[in-house]
Amino acid sequence: MGEALKILVISPSKRRLEALLGSLSENAPGHHLVGRLDRAINLPDWVEEIEPDAIIMDVDSPSRDTLEQIVVMSESSPRPIVMFSQDDSREAMHSAVSAGVAAYLVDGVKSERLQPILQLAQVQFEAWQALRDDVLRARQELQEHKLVEQAKRRLMKAHKLSEEAAYQALRREAMAQRLRLADVARRLMEST
Repeated sequence: MGEALKILVISPSKRRLEALLGSLSENAPGHHLVGRLDRAINLPDWVEEIEPDAIIMDVDSPSRDTLEQIVVMSESSPRPIVMFSQDDSREAMHSAVSAGVAAYLVDGVKSERLQPILQLAQVQFEAWQALRDDVLRARQELQEHKLVEQAKRRLMKAHKLSEEAAYQALRREAMAQRLRLADVARRLMEST
């Protein structure tokens, strides 16, 4: 993460916001502030509009509304989020991380630790995104496998074929039409 990040900072406290901005400019050189908000209202819209690379939030305790805004934003425009909070409860931490926060820190941070924390949030975010992509790919493969199995059963029943013969028929059709096996299976299931 040697490259400069565009950062959106959110804090309801003017004093803590100024301290955070000072720490950012002093200890995370190269990064630049692209926006500052006092609340996370309309966070998905703001993120879409200003396209920050990372978000730093400073809250007393993550409210349900803030967490909902993070969830909605994470579905459409995921970004690494560092959250500074005064709430050290396990429940608050769990809720924040479940919503999409990459790094949750209690009682502020020493200014010289801000850069490593931003790096950690970026790494955590990238790992989470890779895991999420793997899960989505696995789900799609499972759905496609189920679809091929349904199509094979339909062919077996309709044409009195063995499982292997039904699979080979689907495979020949896929090759003839230059389609994926799952696409041929989908067409077969939709046609009858």
